[in-house]
Amino acid sequence: FDPGYLKLNPKAVVPTLVHDAHVIRESTVIIEYLDDVFPAPSLKPAAPHARALMRLWLKTFDEEVHPSVGILSYAIVLRHQMNSLKTPEALEQHFQRIVDPRRRERQQGVHREGLNAPTAAMAIVTLEKVAGLMQEVLSCHAWLAGEQFSLADAAAVPYITRLRNLGLSAIWRDKPMLEDWLQRVTTRVDSYRLKEAWGSASFSQLVSAHVGDSSAAIENLLKGSLKKQASP
Repeated sequence: FDPGYLKLNPKAVVPTLVHDAHVIRESTVIIEYLDDVFPAPSLKPAAPHARALMRLWLKTFDEEVHPSVGILSYAIVLRHQMNSLKTPEALEQHFQRIVDPRRRERQQGVHREGLNAPTAAMAIVTLEKVAGLMQEVLSCHAWLAGEQFSLADAAAVPYITRLRNLGLSAIWRDKPMLEDWLQRVTTRVDSYRLKEAWGSASFSQLVSAHVGDSSAAIENLLKGSLKKQASP
């Protein structure tokens, strides 16, 4: 919410890339930009159909997966962190500074109700649908947009990894191709030997602590989703 940052990103969200005096916003736009600026090796498929498939996945991650993972991350971990860092007055001020009114309302509801919020249950349903699509595609070829690793896989792995760390890997129960993909993409990222490639150690510890505290609620949420799927 710093005024200087708001000039770069009026939505008051991260990330923002500044490169050669150009301001680039939104994760999937940033990774396409980086692939254009540093094209060797390209992570965009050469075939037009495969490239379109890659972009459909990026759209899915932006519009469906990102808000769903955000809801569950906030319900399980971040609302507790916010309560420990802010007074009720400062917390209310934080909510009022959120630019997008839909995001503000969603976050306030999840802050009050946690995993009992209706949006949490809907997030699980959305993610199970996307996991089913991933399983279907990965049953046909090695990666999400074809036989080569692409920006679609790069965009997907942070979300799937976050869900696994949140104790939600049951979302892809009985989806062996997705699990195999996750193992392969994790190995690929680990081979780069990046420092804290999967997030800071302190945040990982915070996640682990609150996932343990929320394990019963997480299990109930997943069971509720299973019941809905079984209903005629």
